[in-house]
Amino acid sequence: MQHRNNYRDLDITGERFGRLVALHKVEGKRTEWMFQCDCGNTVPLKYSRVLYGQLSCGCMIAEKRKQFGQSHVLHGASNTKLYRKYRSILDRCYRKDSWKYKRYGGRGIYVCDEWRNSFDSFKEWAYKTGYDPSLDGRTEQSIDRIDNDGPYSPENCRWATPAEQQKNRECTKLYPFNGEMYSASEFADLFGINCKSFVYRRLEKHQTLEYILQDWNKIHNVPKGLIEVEDYAKEKGVTSATVKCWINDGKVPGEKVGRKWYIRQDP
Repeated sequence: MQHRNNYRDLDITGERFGRLVALHKVEGKRTEWMFQCDCGNTVPLKYSRVLYGQLSCGCMIAEKRKQFGQSHVLHGASNTKLYRKYRSILDRCYRKDSWKYKRYGGRGIYVCDEWRNSFDSFKEWAYKTGYDPSLDGRTEQSIDRIDNDGPYSPENCRWATPAEQQKNRECTKLYPFNGEMYSASEFADLFGINCKSFVYRRLEKHQTLEYILQDWNKIHNVPKGLIEVEDYAKEKGVTSATVKCWINDGKVPGEKVGRKWYIRQDP
């Protein structure tokens, strides 16, 4: 199966999803396909619907209700964000065509039997450990494995902020600062560095976090009596290069703070 995000070039004609077989893409729709169900019905469905578990036109549910009676109720959460998180966990661990499989199922990460066999068990754990459905759409609620090499299970999972989860990922590098370890993003947020690329670029040059913070403070806390070369050049009606030549020739007093040159103006 092709990468599920390449909808424009996707061709699933003839592929089977449970009782559904893809016939052709619905004209004018980027992600909607016409499917033939084994029961004889033909239905248009978005590719994401069958990718995340819809296996029939609806006849399977009708058969289950007939078999077990109206008292048989499914979990009824298929359209909730929590269920989509649950399906995402199963996909990354067990769907080999998932782009995340290599980082999860491909290296031995699995879902405990309790959760894998029952969404209701996962849902019960989620509500007991802080999941709040009223926050869906307003803030991110991410499930995080405490041991990054361990399974998805009640003992090894928690709800974490995106920053906490980022820090725990295997691909995130941590750097020392004052006896603690920080990711580049976390360090930038902690010290008010609103340009995170400022940190990333210097870490790539193997600069320490101490030096990076010192350099940032120099640039953004310019002493009084200094004016940027660019501003001084505009005042004089010349180019910045000309002003720098004046500095080199000693015609005007200048000094470098961080990465920028300044003209020192006496009060």
